[in-house]
Amino acid sequence: MAALPIAAVGGGLIALGGTALVYYYDGGDDRAAEVEAALADGLPAPTGAPLRDTPEVTGVHEVAEHDDGDPIVVPVVRVPLATEDPGRDAVSRHVAAAVDALHDAFADAHVRGYDVEFGLDDATVGGIGRTVRRVAVTPELADRLADPDYDHRDLRSDVADGDDGDPGTPPVDWGEPVTYGADEAVGATAAATAGAGV
Repeated sequence: MAALPIAAVGGGLIALGGTALVYYYDGGDDRAAEVEAALADGLPAPTGAPLRDTPEVTGVHEVAEHDDGDPIVVPVVRVPLATEDPGRDAVSRHVAAAVDALHDAFADAHVRGYDVEFGLDDATVGGIGRTVRRVAVTPELADRLADPDYDHRDLRSDVADGDDGDPGTPPVDWGEPVTYGADEAVGATAAATAGAGV
């Protein structure tokens, strides 16, 4: 499918000639600041996936419009790791903590999914690394983290079981990062509307 024409609006992209909306919100969101503060104070420090730097919210992507007129969003957290081969149990601890913080901050939003990206220290760019892996979690799975009997291992298992191989539809288990841009506007709208569940 050919990409729709786009227009830049307030730091984002809106697809013209259709209903698709893909908007990248970079900074200035109080919810992003809330998430970053929570992760700075409370992210676990497992030896299998040590942090290289403080996690940050790299974007809040508006991927569609809900029936009520509000946006459907995908918040993204980037977790820089000081290893190129993290243990998956340790990664799952980071995912659970990040998703829990995101879910609290975006409780009143229409969320398609939460993306937790991991920057791996593969030393390809001055030791910083450019390899990124992504775990995407649905709001329904995020809800389950409120249950004290449901932990990061349960979340990892449910994400793996629910991953159907489509990188655009959460859950996604250790996949490639997704670029939420104009070329994906039509598909993202359909996926977001189907997957938001709110």
